[in-house]
Amino acid sequence: MKLFFFKSLLGLFATSVGIVQPFSTSVAKSATINPVNSCSNVQLPVSLAPGQSKQYQVFGELCGQSPSGDKTVQVLVAGTTYSHIYWDLPYQRERYSYVDALTQAGYATLNIDRIGIGNSSRPPADQVTVASNAYVLEQVIQGLREGKVAGVPQEKIMLVGYSSGSFGAVVGAASQDEDLAGVILSGFLHNQNPDFLTAFIDSFYPAQLDPRFSQQNLPDGYLTTQPGTRSDLFYYQPSTDPQVIALDEATKETVTTGEAATNVDAIFSETTKQIRVPVFLALGQYDNSFCTGNICDSAQSVADFEAPFFSPEANLQVYVLPNAGHSINLHQNAAEWYEAARQWSDLYVGATVTASQPVPEPDYQLGLLAMAAFGAVAVRKRQLKPVKSKAPESTKATT
Repeated sequence: MKLFFFKSLLGLFATSVGIVQPFSTSVAKSATINPVNSCSNVQLPVSLAPGQSKQYQVFGELCGQSPSGDKTVQVLVAGTTYSHIYWDLPYQRERYSYVDALTQAGYATLNIDRIGIGNSSRPPADQVTVASNAYVLEQVIQGLREGKVAGVPQEKIMLVGYSSGSFGAVVGAASQDEDLAGVILSGFLHNQNPDFLTAFIDSFYPAQLDPRFSQQNLPDGYLTTQPGTRSDLFYYQPSTDPQVIALDEATKETVTTGEAATNVDAIFSETTKQIRVPVFLALGQYDNSFCTGNICDSAQSVADFEAPFFSPEANLQVYVLPNAGHSINLHQNAAEWYEAARQWSDLYVGATVTASQPVPEPDYQLGLLAMAAFGAVAVRKRQLKPVKSKAPESTKATT
């Protein structure tokens, strides 16, 4: 499967690879207007690899942080062809804004455009890879800690990824950083659906050919999805607002040939075993990208599949959002998983710097999380008695 994916990607994209002089994007007003929170736009100089000059910029929106910097910062990292708008959709915010949900719960968020995406710089395509994405994210974390992002050093930092933002950036950065407070991965399993891959590969074409990017002078090797393909790729359509799909198309972003050539190894990599902080894994019940067989039938089946890829220190917890596809933030019931993420964050991290991380007995932790967030489900006889709920269960993976 891995070889098939790799060869298919290289065969499709080989004709669009090219090296051009890098340029830095000048950032104007953010595309996302957030009327609820106090947000500020930030830019952080970064390099793509150790020893290189910091000639590029990463854009982000910092929301909900107090002047003293006493709130836990969740760094939000979107996936392939998505910008920071994925986490803060400017439409029915009470339903589609993860930023609003978590900042209203007392957290701060730093919602970034990955390198090569949106308002961040667009280096040569072959240099924007899984490795460079992870290294750039490490610099963002360090910038927060040193006060280079908000003017005040940030002490408590979580990483929250979606899709390639999870496996292509967050996992790599988290595996090198035991000082993180926690990690949330969404839209990701150590698995791939070959039928989805075929459709995914066939959907891409050079971004310069797309009306959205035709006037942006993008470097060669930047690709995007062809119009009309996103609804089948990223959504479970019975649970989707057509206006959201239209907005997704209007704000879609890109992927580079460098990422395409390195993503496959990251998906199947066991780097996740090196993460030594609590991990929460969430995905949609009908995520056609990663769900095959009966893996996504329940949180327990996902946990059984994923447990071998995580260390005991990760204390892996799993959540499955019912009736949702790959882009879980963009489904009508997205607020259910935001609440799940909030409950897990409260339990394992805490919204403020002064909040101590709870360390109750593991099965008791699971019972509290399940009851508070979605209704308990008995995955072990020692757990609390379950209550009825329409939402799927959360479960702790046995590692």
